[in-house]
Amino acid sequence: MSVAEISEGILEFYNDFVLAMPENLKIIPPVFFIAITLTVYSLFIWYFHRFLARRDVLKLNLRKYNVYKHDALIKFFAVLFYVVEFLIVAPIVIFFWFMGLSICFIVLAKELDVGTVMLICAALISTIRITSYFHESLSKELAKMVPFTMIAVVLTDPNFWNLSTTISRITQIPQFFSTSIYYLLFIFAFEALLRLFFLPMQIAVSIKDEKE
Repeated sequence: MSVAEISEGILEFYNDFVLAMPENLKIIPPVFFIAITLTVYSLFIWYFHRFLARRDVLKLNLRKYNVYKHDALIKFFAVLFYVVEFLIVAPIVIFFWFMGLSICFIVLAKELDVGTVMLICAALISTIRITSYFHESLSKELAKMVPFTMIAVVLTDPNFWNLSTTISRITQIPQFFSTSIYYLLFIFAFEALLRLFFLPMQIAVSIKDEKE
């Protein structure tokens, strides 16, 4: 069964269900649907801004496993743990947040095609990551402001209240996965570049701490 057939079945069931309800209660299903959608979206953005706006998106602290006493081994594993945590694991996690944000925007921003939505989300996440290296408070505000502004915009869009249009947008989500690999590679490269610029400052602070 194709995605289109499933969506048509869901829409048909929904319409039959609403038609069977008393006239004065027909407002309940769409209101309930919108409320659930906005609740899920708001919760996602809440965790999104708290997580992605941190300079160090992960708190793995892999350095605590570097228990070797030989200087060469200490330096080797220090570099290895740094690469694993910040240049491999972190970009993958950031990509999953990008994926979640893109899917949310695909459903909500019904006037935009999937490609444009992905570009907007990639630009937003890139900006959030850049500002997190300067001031995390600014990054957090940015990570909240744009997605929450989206709610105000879509609530005034007549298409947002149309379940048929919403389901049609959901069926376009598979288009995201066909090009998502390029965005994953972009996030890897972008995060590595940010770390490259930040690394000298981090080394200087580390040397200062050792002297103290």
